[in-house]
Amino acid sequence: MPQSSLRPPLQPIPTQAVFAWAGRYPVSPGWFEIRPVRVPRDARPVYDEDLDCITGYHRIFGPTALTYDLLGSFVKIDEAHEASPRQVAPPYLAIGALWQPEACGMTRAGFHAEGAALDARTCGKLRERFIRLSRLPLHFTAEALADMQQAERFVPLHILRLAMRCGCREAPTGDAEAASVRCTVGISRKRQPALLELAVRLSDRVILRIRQWPVGTPP
Repeated sequence: MPQSSLRPPLQPIPTQAVFAWAGRYPVSPGWFEIRPVRVPRDARPVYDEDLDCITGYHRIFGPTALTYDLLGSFVKIDEAHEASPRQVAPPYLAIGALWQPEACGMTRAGFHAEGAALDARTCGKLRERFIRLSRLPLHFTAEALADMQQAERFVPLHILRLAMRCGCREAPTGDAEAASVRCTVGISRKRQPALLELAVRLSDRVILRIRQWPVGTPP
């Protein structure tokens, strides 16, 4: 009898269990931001009070007002409207049912903002593109899901999706079935800079590991 016939049959490689996020965010998603390179540094984040998230950016450059989505694509280009002069403008613009243009206050996420003079159509487009981004399925290993349930390691889902699309990728490691890639991208958490690092399996886009590394604030 040929020797090969005496070998035991190949056993399937066990597949690591994966999970979808079904919990409650331990901290406000409005704390987090990834700014694409296509968005100018002087553009102000647009915070949506109803979604408790940053959904885009707004910049006034001379007579022109520019609105961007989270990926840095234009949502609207319009004429800039005259606004009341302010010595120190709040860092965020806010939209939502409780906000009026130029009204200043504290957001649900706990930072100062002023109401954005964006028309309802533009606000609707920002929300529409945010929701479209949120439709990308995300799954986690047990280790990554445990990270998500800790306030100091949690990252909201839309930030993870942005990191997977906009982050710097290293060369994949491992065999074809279990190959993974490491994505790194700069983020801010409560306006403090950090580096977000994800390990993602290429075959099914499962997140294997989530890490945040504080970055020193420049002088």
